[in-house]
Amino acid sequence: MMNGRKRFRGEAQPNTRTYTRGQVSANDERTMIHLETSYRFAYRAKLRGDIVIIIDTLRFSSSVVTGLSHGIEAFIPVKTLKEARSLYRRDPDLILAGERRGFKPKSFHIGNSPREFENAYLEGKRVVITTTNGTMALQYAMGARWILIGSFLNAKAITAAASRLLKNEGGISLVLASRNGMFFLEDFLCAGLLVSNLGPDLHVDDKAAASRLAWASAEDRLEDIVRRSWHAKYLESIGYGEDVSLCLRRDIYSTVPFLRRAEIVRLQI
Repeated sequence: MMNGRKRFRGEAQPNTRTYTRGQVSANDERTMIHLETSYRFAYRAKLRGDIVIIIDTLRFSSSVVTGLSHGIEAFIPVKTLKEARSLYRRDPDLILAGERRGFKPKSFHIGNSPREFENAYLEGKRVVITTTNGTMALQYAMGARWILIGSFLNAKAITAAASRLLKNEGGISLVLASRNGMFFLEDFLCAGLLVSNLGPDLHVDDKAAASRLAWASAEDRLEDIVRRSWHAKYLESIGYGEDVSLCLRRDIYSTVPFLRRAEIVRLQI
């Protein structure tokens, strides 16, 4: 008898295993892709043992990819302007880069525009960087074994690297660099591109699935759609409209930035 009902000969045993939301059957060995819509949820990725990909399309991710591709040795991400200036006082060979509300902070050498990181004088330099969202996202992801930085500029390279690293990891978490309930359309669409690149053999949570659908809808008119978003309009209003176009170029770099001992360097695998 079971729950007051007699079970008949040949009747299948019920599956009494329970699953948490987002978990799949133990018999299905496909990897899971999660999408976290705020960097404050990066801790979930750490608990799962996932590879973390930080996405801050406008403009932190794009600037880091551009800088490393043009010869910057390493980026040192910090949370505050005070930390950045303190590091510079101890080592004047460092370059200070970053933004607050989109503008270059006082006494900093450069801001957070990808165009600035194409400059030849930065080759071989180490750059301290602090931004409103991107560097905060890195701080919240600290403790994950692999923290990568993705963008439209390196979409194929970042997903290829994540796929190679998956052999010994739990899954993949795409972490959008948003805060305080804000939602940035360009990051969601970039996540959708990455999910699409990772292929159909991986499970996706509902947010990742939604981003993939959004990307499929927006792919052929990406810049037109993104330029209607709040973030792009804000950058346009403060004189950085060109950066939107720069950040939406697809697959122009093969660089994969990753966080190694508190510095962002090129991944070599």
